Amino acid sequence: MTDRIRVVIVDDHTIVREGLRSILELESNIAVVGHAARPDEALDVLAVARPDVVLLDLKLSEDGPATGLDLCGDIVDRFPKVGVVVLTTFHDQTLVLEALRRGAKGYVLKDVDVVDLVKIIRAVRNGSLMVHAVSEQDGAPQLTRRESEIIRLLAKGMTNREIGKVALISDSTVKFHVRGIMRKLSVHHRAEVVYAATKLGLL
Repeated sequence: MTDRIRVVIVDDHTIVREGLRSILELESNIAVVGHAARPDEALDVLAVARPDVVLLDLKLSEDGPATGLDLCGDIVDRFPKVGVVVLTTFHDQTLVLEALRRGAKGYVLKDVDVVDLVKIIRAVRNGSLMVHAVSEQDGAPQLTRRESEIIRLLAKGMTNREIGKVALISDSTVKFHVRGIMRKLSVHHRAEVVYAATKLGLL
């Protein structure tokens, strides 16, 4: 039997925490092992619960999303094996990119369908990078078949070496393609590639 995915919910609204818990615990392979409303409380809960995935709201104080972004970075630094999924109402490209730069493995809007949320939790637990974004296919750059393949592998959370083994090319060739993809998508960080590709309807 597959191990259950251990999830911690971090949100400053009790009704949201309890609602998510009720929904997720209907899934046989997901266990909500903790919840928190504040950053300091969240870090304490994570230290004890040792979850696989954290669902993190960005707005944990009157300071807006800054508190959640800081906590995202702290979680990634202190618990590198935990996949952070930002679950928020902020549909802002700048926040998406900043969350990804700080190590988030997912960025999801709170109006996400429950079925999709469960799929995202499972995918992040398995190492994938997931972004719930509106598709904007107009003006999408032309990618080669190899570049499209590499983007799909990046979305699975693979390193250059792992991509090279799957695609049967060298690490340096993978790096060359990743740089080309970043240039075509007008992004500057590897973590931004999957978000940009999703937004443009390329994934």
